[in-house]
Amino acid sequence: MGILWALLSVILVSAAQLTLRQAMLQLPPAPAPELFLPHLLHAAPGSLPLLFGLLGYLASMVCWYLALHRLPLYRAYALLSLSYILVWVAAMTLPGWHEPFSWRALFGVVVIVCGVMVIFTPQKKR
Repeated sequence: MGILWALLSVILVSAAQLTLRQAMLQLPPAPAPELFLPHLLHAAPGSLPLLFGLLGYLASMVCWYLALHRLPLYRAYALLSLSYILVWVAAMTLPGWHEPFSWRALFGVVVIVCGVMVIFTPQKKR
């Protein structure tokens, strides 16, 4: 059950990251509070994705809490690394994002997948 909670956390945090990125494209810069705060208070474009992104992070943390109670830490964090892969693929494939493909990034993804596989491969008893 711990793996399911961890995977749900990965999906939620990945969706939250993508949603927050979308919000940041629509919101004025945060260092300009005279623009940023009124923008949020009037529910201008970007406010709703910001709210959903933050709620997604909150839901992800609840799932993460439940996962950490059921999984060893080294396995839980290995699964969390899958979020990088999901966000990378989504940023390249979602309409309007136009993130470029990179062989170097693909190599990094392969390394992450290999690392997760090594961690989850059952050990032979001696």
